[in-house]
This record gives sequence, structure tokens and C-alpha cells, in this order.
Amino acid sequence: MSEIKNHKKLFIPGPTEVRKEILEEMSHHMIGHRTEEFSSLFGQIKPKLQRLFYTQNDVLVSTSSGSGFMEAAIRNCVSKKVINCVCGAFSQKWYKIALSCGKQASKIEVEYGKAIKPQMVDEALKTGEYDAVCVTHCETSTGVFNPIEKISEIVKKYPDVLFLVDAVSSMGGTKIEVDKLGIDICLASVQKAMALPSGLSVASVSQKAYERAKTIDSRGYYFDLLELQKTYEKNQTPYTPSISHLYALRKQLDYIVDEEGLENRFKRHRQMADFVRNWAVENEMKMFSELGYESDTVSCISNTKGFDLKSIKQELLNKGYLADTGYRTLNEKLTQEGKPTTFRIAHMGDMQMTDIQDYLNEIETIFKRGK
Repeated sequence: MSEIKNHKKLFIPGPTEVRKEILEEMSHHMIGHRTEEFSSLFGQIKPKLQRLFYTQNDVLVSTSSGSGFMEAAIRNCVSKKVINCVCGAFSQKWYKIALSCGKQASKIEVEYGKAIKPQMVDEALKTGEYDAVCVTHCETSTGVFNPIEKISEIVKKYPDVLFLVDAVSSMGGTKIEVDKLGIDICLASVQKAMALPSGLSVASVSQKAYERAKTIDSRGYYFDLLELQKTYEKNQTPYTPSISHLYALRKQLDYIVDEEGLENRFKRHRQMADFVRNWAVENEMKMFSELGYESDTVSCISNTKGFDLKSIKQELLNKGYLADTGYRTLNEKLTQEGKPTTFRIAHMGDMQMTDIQDYLNEIETIFKRGK
């Protein structure tokens, strides 16, 4: 009871708030993961995931964070060399994963807060050096949406290049039409815009990606896409999954796809994002993310007014809100450069406009006291 009573409402960019009925769904008694009951559960999840991803491809499930499928994409889909599009901490991590897996890797790198432009990708791919390109759709550390729709048009010019997309903090909050964009692997974590407890990740995998995997010997063990594919076709997983998460995922997909509806969900996220951005301007602050490339799931704002963010965070904590004072390494860099630091406001998952309004009203009250 004390844990529930002392719960702080999450306005951080993940994990996000989880509805009570979803948490309760995780209290099902355990079942055997090799039973018909489990296969039925898994079989009900698959088509709803395909609808969320706008794909006919398999959408695999892993008991891991999204970083697991980032590694899987590298191990299974890079034979020659990968180009990583780096614009923040999480896209940088994917580059580091490529190196740690022993792959040949280069990066297109822009200043934090800026977006990757299609022509940058074109310049890299026209060299013929690469057989895969990694793009982070929403760079959570900076609140930037990279233009994957336009980048996809570039990648399609190079049929031997696999298009790998990290949608960890955007899937479930904005429309990503996987098949239309020709994405070979699109991966996501469930604890962000999908609004589930952390511990599960999902990824769509194209036939082209499977074919590439067949040509690679050292695909690893836990994240071997071909092993995941074999059991997926049987409504199974190769290793014991988090069954409790799968119950919750089924329940949440029913809500996202059927009850709220995908278009309504995306519209709600856009409205919340617009509200936060307008609020920042009204309070004489600037968005850290490049104009026209702001995320619909998390806003990164420059603290141009010089507010004491640590003090504000503590006051909000006392009022029952968990705030984010910006990505630590980014703020350290900005401080060294003598620039304003950042703070982030998440507006993703099952959060409603009234939640955002209440939260911003609390922040404004603190602002007015000169914190």
C-alpha cells in the first residue's frame, strides 16, 4: 500500500505511466510457455502488433530492452559496413553497439539538437561502402524527430542497403508505416509511447532482413533472428519470455488499436506536443530541437531563463510529479560551452492533455515564485 500511496506521476521520457488495468493484467497466474494456452496468447498479440507497425512483416517479441534488438539488427543485418546516423546519445549508442559487435561502422554526425537530413544519407550511401543504415527516429536525448519518411526515399535508391530504424520512443505515439517506408527492421521498447512496464521490446523484420541474416555466420545466440523467426511462426518464442508482460501487451494493444484507435492516439500525441511547445514559447524559452523536427513524444527545452531545475524537480517531487532535468551528458556539455542547459517534458503513452496541463500549471506556479 505504501508504494501505491507514494507513487510519483511520471513525466520523464520513459518509463511512462502505466494504467491500473494494465498493471492488474500482469497478475495472471503463470502458464507454461510451451503450452497451447501460451500459443493462443502469443497468436492474439501478433496481428495487433502488425497493425500498430503498419506491416505485413513478422513483429518479433523479446524479453529485453530495445537495446537488445539494436544489437540484433547489427549482428544479423550488417555484412559489409554500417553507417550510423548520430544526432544524440541514443543514436550514438547504436554506433557503439556496432563497434562492440566487431562490425565495420562509420557515422554521419550532426550537432545535438539538429536532425539528420536525407541528402547526408545519400552522400554516404552513394559511396557503395555500406550495406545497412541505422536511423533513430526519435532521439530521446534532444527531442528531435529525424525525417524517416524522406530518408526512406533515399534508401530505396540503394536496394542492397538495409534500412534499420530505432523507434524506441516513438512507436505507439506517431504513425510509422513500416511497409510503405521499406523499413527492414523497426524496433521499439514497450515502456515509452506504448505505455507498458519496462522489460519487453518488439521489432518488425522484413524478408530482406531474414535473407541477409542467412548469409551471416556469427549472429549471436539470444538475438539470432532466424531462431526467433522459427518459433514466431509456431506462436512461440525460442527462450522463456516474460509471460506477465505478454498478458499486459495483449490488453494494451486491444486498447491502442481498437478502443482508442491508432489515428486518435497519434492525434492526441500531436496535440500534447503542440501544447508543450507553445507553452515553452509563451514562457520565453526556446526548443532545443531544430525547428520543424520536434518530436511528438518528448519535448526538449532550453532553460534560457536560467531556472534552478534541480530545485524545481524537488518541488515537483513533493507534489507527486517526477520531472526530468535534461539528459545528463548533454547538459554537462552545454555547461562546459557556457550555453543554457535543457529539460525534457514527456508527452507520450496514455497521458492525456489534462495531465500535461496540470503538470505545466505546477511548473508555472514555481516559475512565478522566481525559482
